[in-house]
Amino acid sequence: MSRSPSRTLATWGGSLIIAAVAFGVYLRFVGTGPLPVDRWWIGIAQTTRGSAMHAVAVFFAEAGSMLGALAVTAIAVALLLVLRRRRDAGAVATAVIFGAAGSELIKALVLRPRPGDQLAASFGSSYPSGHSTAAAALAVSLALVVAYADDFPARTAGFAWAIALTWTLVMMWSRTALRVHWLSDTVAGALLGVGAALLARSLWMPTAHKQAAGSLMRK
Repeated sequence: MSRSPSRTLATWGGSLIIAAVAFGVYLRFVGTGPLPVDRWWIGIAQTTRGSAMHAVAVFFAEAGSMLGALAVTAIAVALLLVLRRRRDAGAVATAVIFGAAGSELIKALVLRPRPGDQLAASFGSSYPSGHSTAAAALAVSLALVVAYADDFPARTAGFAWAIALTWTLVMMWSRTALRVHWLSDTVAGALLGVGAALLARSLWMPTAHKQAAGSLMRK
């Protein structure tokens, strides 16, 4: 029995969100301290204040702030609406809203302390990384727009996925380089953002795509 594309996306999206929530539950009730890999990575990734890499990390931190993410999302949604891609616009907006809301809710429940000696201002608890969540939700939702569009060549989808992966990874690095998040915070944020993008896409997928598997089975 084949599964509809929307159900597959919803299953993967829900699984990633559950994974992020499950580790948050572990942190809340077992221990909020950093993992060994967190201590190892932050020693490698951290930058020196005033260095070129520090400036790059600050730039991405500012670009990926809640205000920055909402501004880029608004522009992307507006462009999609102009192109008469209403479902795509709805999926992108929903992904970012789901991701941001989920991140803030988990933060309030887990209350994980941030690393010490931070190199940038931060607010709220550490888990998960809201910047990583927003970056992944927006980048992956836009990549899905390209991947599911019939009027783009196949190689364009590969290019879109490469950009989405690069943007998310760079955002994750910037948060650890500035010592405002542990590595596990950024990984959880990325999982949450990707999950939100997949789930949002499944909700806005055209009915024709949702019924495709059923039609094939009846034939």
